[in-house]
Amino acid sequence: MCIPECTGKYAENCADGQCTAKIGSSKYCSRCKTGFVPVDGICVSVASRGRETTICTPKGDGTCESCKDTYFLQSGGCYQSTAYPGKTLCEKASNGKCTLCANLQTPDTNGSCPLCAAGCDLCDKSTTKTCSACFPGYYLSTDKCVKCDANSDNGIKGVTNCVSCDPPDSNQGSVTCYVTQEPTVNPTDPSVNKGGSSLSTGAIAGISIVIILIIGGLAGFLCWWFLCHKKK
Repeated sequence: MCIPECTGKYAENCADGQCTAKIGSSKYCSRCKTGFVPVDGICVSVASRGRETTICTPKGDGTCESCKDTYFLQSGGCYQSTAYPGKTLCEKASNGKCTLCANLQTPDTNGSCPLCAAGCDLCDKSTTKTCSACFPGYYLSTDKCVKCDANSDNGIKGVTNCVSCDPPDSNQGSVTCYVTQEPTVNPTDPSVNKGGSSLSTGAIAGISIVIILIIGGLAGFLCWWFLCHKKK
């Protein structure tokens, strides 16, 4: 499941530069601003009386010290093991600790799951760098997960803007791409239209002349019509 990384509600009240918690294939806030704590990737107010604030025991620095119920502690925040995004990393949790990691790893003493390498859904217990399955948007190349738009070290070629793919059967050539997605436009780029007219100056001038001619023609017709009826 693809969730936007630290955008919109996932970025609100997150401390600067703290979008570092890796849950599944997405990043979330690992430390919130003063008075907030990360629960399910969203910074919630410690002062609020919502259920989320009872799940996390605040550490006092914008992170959680421990979690409760079927939530588990991961990268400074509490995540629900029965819903996204938490379930992509932990399949079962109790008393605030993960008891069964979804990536085949063994939970540590804090009840957190050791992370596999980037893009890796399942990895070897002896080394988290050896992958056996990848998240959507990546393909498996030997024992590494590579983004669908990137080339691997052993000759597989990615496809530009590809976000869903499979490696070629022979492990040579280009990936089989199922979905492509145009990159997000950078709003700070001066060459990007900011919502104004996208027409050239010449096109605007041409349209203006046509409008003037239409209005002039209509005015002429109305004058002729009134004069003719006046003579009658």
